Amino acid sequence: MNTAPFQPKSTAGRFSSFRPSPRFVRGVDLAGQWAAPIMIVVVLAIAAIFAPAFYLPTNLKTLAIQIAVLGIVAVGQTLVLLVRSIDLSVSAVLALGAVIVVQTQAGNSLWISFIQAFAIAAFIGLANGLLITKRQVPPFVATFGMLVFIQGARLAYTKGQASGTVPAILRAISFEQVGPIPAALIVWLIVNIIAIFFLRKTQFGRWIYAVGGNPSAARYAGIRVDAVIIAAHTICSMLAMLGGLLLSGYIGYVDLRLGADYNLNSIAAAIVGGTTFTGGRGNLLGTAAGAALLILLLNLVVVLGLPIHWQYAMQGFVLVVAVALQGFRQFLLSR
Repeated sequence: MNTAPFQPKSTAGRFSSFRPSPRFVRGVDLAGQWAAPIMIVVVLAIAAIFAPAFYLPTNLKTLAIQIAVLGIVAVGQTLVLLVRSIDLSVSAVLALGAVIVVQTQAGNSLWISFIQAFAIAAFIGLANGLLITKRQVPPFVATFGMLVFIQGARLAYTKGQASGTVPAILRAISFEQVGPIPAALIVWLIVNIIAIFFLRKTQFGRWIYAVGGNPSAARYAGIRVDAVIIAAHTICSMLAMLGGLLLSGYIGYVDLRLGADYNLNSIAAAIVGGTTFTGGRGNLLGTAAGAALLILLLNLVVVLGLPIHWQYAMQGFVLVVAVALQGFRQFLLSR
């Protein structure tokens, strides 16, 4: 009789022997790439059936402006995710831009106020990048600390009551149209075209993917890894500032909670669009689809008359599904 102690069967061997077919891996990869556009079509179909008011011209214009603002911020967030970083200070930078322009335009020319705003944003991004690269502070900690610092400085500067009128040019950019297309949407398209060109056609874009894919190998190849990460964070902060200026023009006034949800939403837009937390994988077309999907979902909740907390539930659901799909794709590729 066999008296050997009972040994539970390990599942490690079962998974280690799993070898998915190339066709299956390719199918899952394509599903991940096209998940956001497919879901956009589904949302539009649901809106057509259950919420015809979704397609009213006024609502479509609002959607376009909101997509443009989130899309611009998400472009910057995608860049830092591609280099294995993250930026939790974009919402604070976004709100700070409106305060700077509104508070300073009375004493300076408007263009000087704009230059000041973007210079401050560049400095914030530079500080984030230096903390991460030179002081080895984890990106989450460095940018969250910057978020708290900016919020505190903004409250101290405005004494908790930001006031002033939004410049007419910002109102015009946010509300005027070029034909049937809102001007803010055109700004978003221009930002995407420029960013896509740099990622696909320039050495800097190749450096970003190389640094995100394998920082050690990139360093051995002679790439200045720290400089690439710092540049990505600087661009991210400046795009957040641009988004804040457009958002303040759309709202028409400065609010202390302006842009409070843009940290999560910009990250979610990039992740839903196929950008990974592990860096080196993702594209801006996917991010654009992710930003559009999130805004469409949030707007659909309002048009359907559902409780507002369903917005957060939908955001979380879409993000969890996107991360789970990415994890499954990585598992299959590792096999």
